[in-house]
Amino acid sequence: MRHTLLAMAAVGLVLTAATTAAAQAPTKPAGVVKLGDGRGQVTLSWDEFVKITGYDPARKSQQMLTIPWKDVQSLLGVELKGKVPMDRTTVDLPWGDFKKLLEWSVRRQHEDLAPPPTDYIVSASEYAGALSADAATFTLKLKLQVLRKAGWKRIPILPISAAVSAATLPEGVHLNAAEKRYELLTEKAGPIEATVEFSVPVTKSAGIHMVAFERVVPGSSTVELKIAGEKADVKIPGAPWVKTDADNTTHAAIPSGQPMNITWERALPKVAAAPTKLYADTRTLVAVSEDLLVCQQDVSFNILHTAVRELKMTVPAGVSVLDASGRSVEDWRVDKGELLLVLRGEVIGGTTVRVVYETPAKDAAEAPVLRAAGVERERGFVGVIALANVEITAGKVEGATEIDVKRLPADIAAMTKQPILLGFRYTGEKLSIPLTIKKHGEVGVLTTIVDSALFTMMQLNDGRRMTRVIYTVRNNRNQFLRTQMPAGAEIWSAAVGGETVSPAADEKKNVLIPLIRSTGASGMSSFPVELVYVETPDKPAPTTGRLHVELPRLNTPIMHVMVNYYLPAEGRYQTPGGLFSSAKSGFSGSLRMVSEFASMTTDRGGQPVAAQPQKQAQAMQEQFEAKMEAQARAAGVTPIRVRLPLDGKLYKLEKILALQGDVLFLEVQYRGWRGGR
Repeated sequence: MRHTLLAMAAVGLVLTAATTAAAQAPTKPAGVVKLGDGRGQVTLSWDEFVKITGYDPARKSQQMLTIPWKDVQSLLGVELKGKVPMDRTTVDLPWGDFKKLLEWSVRRQHEDLAPPPTDYIVSASEYAGALSADAATFTLKLKLQVLRKAGWKRIPILPISAAVSAATLPEGVHLNAAEKRYELLTEKAGPIEATVEFSVPVTKSAGIHMVAFERVVPGSSTVELKIAGEKADVKIPGAPWVKTDADNTTHAAIPSGQPMNITWERALPKVAAAPTKLYADTRTLVAVSEDLLVCQQDVSFNILHTAVRELKMTVPAGVSVLDASGRSVEDWRVDKGELLLVLRGEVIGGTTVRVVYETPAKDAAEAPVLRAAGVERERGFVGVIALANVEITAGKVEGATEIDVKRLPADIAAMTKQPILLGFRYTGEKLSIPLTIKKHGEVGVLTTIVDSALFTMMQLNDGRRMTRVIYTVRNNRNQFLRTQMPAGAEIWSAAVGGETVSPAADEKKNVLIPLIRSTGASGMSSFPVELVYVETPDKPAPTTGRLHVELPRLNTPIMHVMVNYYLPAEGRYQTPGGLFSSAKSGFSGSLRMVSEFASMTTDRGGQPVAAQPQKQAQAMQEQFEAKMEAQARAAGVTPIRVRLPLDGKLYKLEKILALQGDVLFLEVQYRGWRGGR
C-alpha cells in the first residue's frame, strides 16, 4: 500500500505523536502536529495518521513504509533532476529511519527560522543643515534594513529637544514622539528610507555660534552644512576630518557615539606669511689651558613669524667645533667657516643650542665667540677662566664692555667650578676681545707625607741590632717610598697596607718600597708601611764603648719620629761630650730623650688624628698582622712573623718634624757589657 506525506513535507512537521504511536490503541484521540513559531499547528486524528503513513500498530516487528520520492525531496530540502522521470518513484523506509528523517527535517526548518541578532541595521545617515545666526534647520535622511519580520519595531532617530517640522515616510512606517526621543514605528521588514526635517536652537558667545544635540541614530554619519553670510571657520569636535569648499559648504564625518556639536565664527582673512626674524642671546665660557682655549657656548634663539628648519652660526678662523647639541638639533656640520644646525622639524618660538669648540692659543689670543647668522639682534656675555698656571689680562676690547664678573648671568657661572677671572658684555655686530696669556712655572707640592714613624729597636751586647719601623703614610701619586738604609742594614721583611711587598733598589742603592694610593672620602687616608731590618757590625762590640745609631732617611718629611730603644740590662750608660749632650738623658744626637711620646693633633676637616701615634701605629700593626695570618692560613701555609725579643732597659727618644735630608741619629756611651760574640 502506498501512502502520501505531501501535507507534512510542505509545512515542515514535527511529529509529536510518533514516539507514542506504537503504544496507543487505534481508538486513541487525535494527536497534535506542531509547526514553526508563528505558523500555527495541524491536528490529525489517529486514523488519519495511520492512513497517511500506513503504520500498523498491531505489528510488533519492524515495518516498512513506502514514501513517494517527491515527499522525500521535501523532507531533505533538495531536488534531484535527471533523465529518469521521478513522478512515480517511491522509497521504502523502515519506520525507525522514517522517524529520524522526519525529525531531522523539522530541526533544519527550525534553524532556518532563528531570530536575527538585531531588529534593524542603519545603512546610512546623512545630515544636511542650513545654519544662520538665528536658526539651524537640518534634514536627516535614513536608510534602514529591518531584519526582524514579526511584531512592531521601534527605531530611535532624534532627541525630543529637536523640533520636527516634516517627515517623509514609506507606507507602514510611523513617526512617534516618545518620552525622550523621536522614533519610527513599523511592522514591516526589509529596506526602509525615511526623511525628517527638524530645527534646533543656536547659541552665541564672544562671536562664536554653536549648535549641539544628541545624535541617537547608531553608527557613523555624514554632515553637509551651509552657513549664511560671510565665510566661516567651522569646527566639529570628534570629527576625523572637516572640509570647507569654495562655495562655503562644509563637509564632515562623525564617528559612532559622538554627539552633533558644531561651532562656527567669521573666518579671518589670511595674512601673507612674514619673513622669519631671529633674535639670539649668547652665553660663552672661555677656559684658558696650556696652549689651548676650550670654549662652551649656549645660544638661545627666538624664532618669529615663520618656522625654520636650519640655523647658522659663523665660526672664527682656527676654531674647531667639537659638538653641537640641543633638544631640537638633529644634525650639524661645519662648512666654509659656517656652522649649520639641522633641526628635527620646523621650529618657531624659542630653542637653545650648546656648542663646544676649541682653538690654539699661546702668549696672546682672541677670545673666540661664535656669532648667530641672519639675526636681527644678538646680545651676549663672555666669561674667562684659567685651567692652568697662567695670568690672563684683556687688551683693547672692541664691540664689548668689560664688566664685573658678579654681573655675569648665573648660567655662565653654572658652567664651571673654577673662579671666573674676566667678564664681558656685547651687543654689536663687531666683537674683539684680545687676551694676553702669561705662563708661570709650576711649584712642586708635597704628594707624600709620613705622619708618624715608630721605631722599636733591640740592641744586643755583641753589637747587633734588630729594628722594626712602622711608617704611617699618606700618598697621592708617588710610586715609591725612597729609603736610604743605614750602612750594613739587611732588610728581612717589608709590608704595605698589610700586604707583603718586594722592595727594589736604584742606582744609588736606595731602597724603593712600592706604595699604594690613599683612599677615603678626602682621598688622603693613611696606611702603614712596615720594615724589619738587622744591623750587624764588622766585629763584636767591646764591653765598654760608644754606640752610634743612624735611622733610615726618607725622601719625604716625617711629622713625628718615635724610638723605643731597648739596651742590655747589665750595662751602664752615659752621655759622651759634645753637641746635644745631656747628663740627665744619657743620649745625644738629633733625637731627644723623653719619658712619654708627645701627643700630636692634625686637623683634617675638623677631625683629630694621630693624638697618640705610638698606640695608633701599634694598633694598625696588630690589625694587619692578624690579616696576614688569616690570609696565610686560608692559603694553607704557616705565616712567618718576625717578632723582636724585647728585653733590657727601655729608652724613649723622639723628634718632631724631620724634613727631607735631615740626618736622624743618636749616640750613647756604655760600659759593663758581658762580652760579645
